[in-house]
Amino acid sequence: MSRGVLISIYIITLLLTILFTSPTTSHYSSPSPPAAPFSESPNEPTSPPAAEWLSAHATYSSSSDDTRDSVDGACGYGDPLRDGYGTTAASLSETLFVRGQICGACFELRCFEEDVPFDRRWCVSGSSIVVTATNFCAPNYGFDAESEGGHCNPPKQHFVIPVEAFEKIAIWKGGNMPVEYRSVCLGWC
Repeated sequence: MSRGVLISIYIITLLLTILFTSPTTSHYSSPSPPAAPFSESPNEPTSPPAAEWLSAHATYSSSSDDTRDSVDGACGYGDPLRDGYGTTAASLSETLFVRGQICGACFELRCFEEDVPFDRRWCVSGSSIVVTATNFCAPNYGFDAESEGGHCNPPKQHFVIPVEAFEKIAIWKGGNMPVEYRSVCLGWC
């Protein structure tokens, strides 16, 4: 046999050996996306049940048409305004963001005030908004979690939302508002 035929037989044998001795499922053969790289347990829920309201805080970011904030975000979804999220894009604190596992999740938020005199109310009564997790609100360890600059520090559960969305649930002068949130699933979740 010629040298070319022997090389061809060797390559075919090598390929068949690799094909039939490797595991039957490969990383790329699964129809579902791979698990998040930082996932501790694939069966761990990443968001609360839809009916359960949980406590958090929310502040607002600049206007959604401010191009200075038009970056891809930690979830890589692109410009929130251009790509359809607009005033529903939210940045989540480290505690809520779960190292990116929560990207794309939808949350309903409502302002929450306990025992506040009527003339000091900041919430828009009976209103709620739905936001999509598109970004990460980085902690600022130079500040305590309870101070003005530490909104996104652990263990805080905090949302940063566009001012247009914030004004639907609270008066913007309210600043860092207590809110209640719950996970909701919409057609795009």
